[in-house]
Amino acid sequence: MAWNDFRDQTLDERLNIGFEGLKNRWPSANAVVTDKALSICGHPVMERWEEAYMKDLAEIAAGRGGKVMEVGFGLGISAAFVQQYPIDEHVIIEANHEVCLTAECFAAAAARPTKVIFGFWEDIAPDLAESSFSGILFDTYPLDAGEVHRNHFAFFRQAYRLLRSGGVLTYYSDEPAELSPQHLDCLRAAGFRDISSRLCRIDPPEDCKYWKVKTILSPIIVK
Repeated sequence: MAWNDFRDQTLDERLNIGFEGLKNRWPSANAVVTDKALSICGHPVMERWEEAYMKDLAEIAAGRGGKVMEVGFGLGISAAFVQQYPIDEHVIIEANHEVCLTAECFAAAAARPTKVIFGFWEDIAPDLAESSFSGILFDTYPLDAGEVHRNHFAFFRQAYRLLRSGGVLTYYSDEPAELSPQHLDCLRAAGFRDISSRLCRIDPPEDCKYWKVKTILSPIIVK
């Protein structure tokens, strides 16, 4: 299957699950966690096969130390990897209440100082101090059909504002091999000029609804 065809299929599958009122329902919805996955309102939020990718993103975001922010906790895979680096502080933004409670338990036992903030990044990020983070890892779930494969684009301007000079942004790219022209345009419009990436090898199961190929791009976006 061609990648563009798969992207269309992914959108169709998520449309079938349904986006109507999703953002309003999301904060209080039940988070269904199994040994393999996290789902909310029937949507496949995260699966365990992503571990190699989350490890790579955590290295990019936290490898420089300093204060690191994660947007989206999910199964806590990347958060655990972030804690392996000598960071000064770990800030986690999470929009689902049940997942947030899990993140708070994680924070209480974390080796590094960790703060969890409940809510949508759109409401929280504007109130955070400018140039206050050395690294940001963004991995949220699209809550509207128009956000599928591009929900990270809207965050780029806030990321640029929040990063210190030399700080790095990374995120679930939704790109298998290279950044698309639209993707690059959004990064540049936000102010970023130092844009690079590396391929991460992964092995998603055949029944995964949102990823079918064996690579995914790890962005390295430096302010």
